[in-house]
Amino acid sequence: MASLELKSYERPSALALVRTVAAIIFRAVSLIAAVALATGVGVWSSRYMISRGSPLSVDSYGPWQHWRALGRENADPYSKAHLASTGKLRISADSAGIFEARTDSQGARLHSSCNYKIDGASLPGLWWSLSVFDARGRLIRNDADRYTFTADTIAPNPNGSYVVTLGRDARPGNWIPTGGAGRLVLVFTVLDPANGLSDEQRVERNKRLPVITRESCS
Repeated sequence: MASLELKSYERPSALALVRTVAAIIFRAVSLIAAVALATGVGVWSSRYMISRGSPLSVDSYGPWQHWRALGRENADPYSKAHLASTGKLRISADSAGIFEARTDSQGARLHSSCNYKIDGASLPGLWWSLSVFDARGRLIRNDADRYTFTADTIAPNPNGSYVVTLGRDARPGNWIPTGGAGRLVLVFTVLDPANGLSDEQRVERNKRLPVITRESCS
């Protein structure tokens, strides 16, 4: 008859138990950190897509961004969320070109501590407006009650071009005060004529967007 060999049970040492528990805790913490990181990245990317857009929803022309489906019934979710986040009623992209700029033409962030010159080309037959907002999309209060210039209110150059200045201190000409608003957002809106614009005309319009030049900062 075969004999049954019994091995004695060896109780794990305290050090081995500590190592096992530490390994379990490390795996749990790593899993929680990975989930938190993935969630954080997802939330950040969603907020960025809603605020700034991506090539899927936005066309860029120098510092200007154009949400191509803004206000349309078939707009993508990010365009709809961007419109909702502004809290404003915007004209549909089918009826106007609406362009936003958060930087100057050299790529530096727009800020009220700096003075800017905005050079605009003539846009014959098209009505346009240029407005400045703070980073939350609010008009900037000022004693001069100046918030925007339009094709009707601008003082143009003889050739139809124009210059608008932004800054804290008053200056002659087409000046919009920025006060102490901090970061700025420019919105340039060009209405389509009653008979609309062809694709070629839209391309030409988009080539004539204003140039934003920073002059000085304090």
